Amino acid sequence: MPRTDWPRTILHVDLDAFYTSVHQRDDTFLRNRPLAVAGRSKRAVVMGASYEARSHGVHSAQPLHEALERCPGLTVVPPDPARYKDASRRVHAIFRRLTTAELIEGVALDEAYLDVTVRSRHAGPEEIGRRIKFAIQEEVKLTASVGVATSKLLAKVAGASRKPDGLVIVQPGQEASFLGPLPVGVVPGLGPKTEERLRLMGVRTVGELADYDTQRLLQAFGSSGAMLQRLAQGRDRNPVRGAKPAQTISAERTFEDDITDREQLEVSLRELVQSVAERLRGDLLQARTVYIKLKLTGYGQLSRQVSQTSPTDDPESIFRAALSALRKSYFEDRPVRLLGVGVSGLKHPQPQLQLTLFE
Repeated sequence: MPRTDWPRTILHVDLDAFYTSVHQRDDTFLRNRPLAVAGRSKRAVVMGASYEARSHGVHSAQPLHEALERCPGLTVVPPDPARYKDASRRVHAIFRRLTTAELIEGVALDEAYLDVTVRSRHAGPEEIGRRIKFAIQEEVKLTASVGVATSKLLAKVAGASRKPDGLVIVQPGQEASFLGPLPVGVVPGLGPKTEERLRLMGVRTVGELADYDTQRLLQAFGSSGAMLQRLAQGRDRNPVRGAKPAQTISAERTFEDDITDREQLEVSLRELVQSVAERLRGDLLQARTVYIKLKLTGYGQLSRQVSQTSPTDDPESIFRAALSALRKSYFEDRPVRLLGVGVSGLKHPQPQLQLTLFE
């Protein structure tokens, strides 16, 4: 019989090596090879790395040239956003079918929290986790690691503790014994600098952080010290939040060689606007505000925005607004490293009423 004494039942689902796994799924040549997803520019960084590549020290957000130095046999493929979005959409369809749609919080294309408290009273937490993993494997041909616990924090740490293709259950009452021996770096939100400071204070495990003198943590880290200690003690009541409507839609391009030519910038601007407008229309949205972002070599970053009288999804209207913002940027002849375009003030268009002859 499934247990019914869980105060909350939270699942954390993380698709294993998502970006490279999609490519390996679709191309047998890429399977079992060190693989990275990255652009081709001189400034490209690794977007995702297969487990075969990770064993050579390749990881996400690493400069591509460094990844190639660490793994000379690395195969590099360009990003394919359409395929990633399709795989994520199919996985979320499984979530909605097997759980309660309103209690699914997508963190990224490859990661989500699910509150299955009500459903688990009938099927049991472990059974739900197994069903989700099986459905993802059968229908999307990808593997997922799943953590099940009474909180988001514990579920995330549990799922990450046995990758790839893992399923880890932390039963109610076992939170401290599960977290205690783990390295303190597993606590979400605890960065490398904080971890190093804690190490110098003699704190190396989550259990040691949980038991540490609270006043000394407050002196060292301020209010965030108390928050980190609460997380280390497994005290996390953050709810699973349903999907939030998009606040902005944007696209950007990093140039392989810095450019100063205004005409070239405007050509790139139009291409980025087209991408943004397609996403607006695909999501049945319109935008009121258009903004541009520029990264200038040696001069940091600047941005400008233009608000329109009424929301639109028309590429030409968005381009005119973006071009106006670009021309107001006053960057003279400074070399441009990156150009971005975005829209905000998003809303669904009001349906137009059509009058009949008799009306």
